[in-house]
Amino acid sequence: MENEPQEVTSLAGDERGVWRVVTQGSSHIVDLDAKTVTRIPGPGRPATFNDVTRPLRSLEACSVGESGRWTMISDDEMTEFYWHVTSQIRRIERVEQSGAGHED
Repeated sequence: MENEPQEVTSLAGDERGVWRVVTQGSSHIVDLDAKTVTRIPGPGRPATFNDVTRPLRSLEACSVGESGRWTMISDDEMTEFYWHVTSQIRRIERVEQSGAGHED
């Protein structure tokens, strides 16, 4: 292990890199380079339509101790964008992008 994960207390949206936003029950992978977000439900949490990678439209709030709020570009021509509000954020940590955890 070369480096421990870098943790921050908030994201404004103008940072670079890939971040794991850990909430009370789920995690969200926020890729600020690709401008995408993906929800990963935790154990016992229900699946939602946000459990896929979606284009990030805006990052309204993302701070430890608060609910996260962001919008995503819709894939439905009748809906301009989707809102997502998380439970309380417990941790925000940088994640390694190389291989995204997969071995080739």
